[in-house]
Amino acid sequence: MCTLILGLETIGPGSVFVAANRDEDPARPSAPPAVLRDEPRVVGGRDLLKGGTWLALRGRRAAVAMLNRRAEPDAAPGRRSRGLLALDVAGAGDGHPEAALRFAERAARTGEFAPFSLLYASPEGSWLLANDGSGAREPLRIAPGWHVITHADLDDASEPRTRWLTRQLAGYAPANPAEAERGLLALLSAHGDEAPARGEPVPPVCLHAGRMRTVSASIVLLAADGARYVHIEGRPCTGVALDCTHLLEAATPARGERP
Repeated sequence: MCTLILGLETIGPGSVFVAANRDEDPARPSAPPAVLRDEPRVVGGRDLLKGGTWLALRGRRAAVAMLNRRAEPDAAPGRRSRGLLALDVAGAGDGHPEAALRFAERAARTGEFAPFSLLYASPEGSWLLANDGSGAREPLRIAPGWHVITHADLDDASEPRTRWLTRQLAGYAPANPAEAERGLLALLSAHGDEAPARGEPVPPVCLHAGRMRTVSASIVLLAADGARYVHIEGRPCTGVALDCTHLLEAATPARGERP
């Protein structure tokens, strides 16, 4: 992931919204959402080059997103894929946020990974673990409200996309999940040619040019009364939204079969 919006308790107590664009080399092969692990149930797209994922959902319980940090050299030979860490954290332990964080901290201390920001979002609690190349920082517990992260720190006002998106989200109070989904999709689709807001140019969020381009997007809602997982293959401005919520549920065994 390269641009991610996080909403905690923004449409009700315990609700979690994740809306994100994946920016990647279009030539890098990947597969759309599928079941990545059965026990526990972990769902997400797969990087076919290294085997990891940029966004993993632990059933209806938690979302784990991996973002690369900007201040990094090209991945050194022999380093483990950061996407595999996201997959491992999603499947670790009993799924409680603190257990997942302890697992992530132990893994980050090995020095196997290039710099990253790892986000864990759940109705039970949310945190961010960053590794800037010198080692893992102290984890950040994330408070309720709207947040944005790209290739820098959470809510970093010095990063243009983060600053613009944070300002658009200030005071945003959607009446229901459907309204929130439409509003977040519009923000993910911003191209930078929109009218300036408050005199500030709009930075492109949906990237059409350059080596790294927006190749897919995701919108996830986790709440006590339900969940929704939408994947857009291609750019969010033109791609077709696919409802992948059914993947979050394990199949119910037929009568007489063992679960």
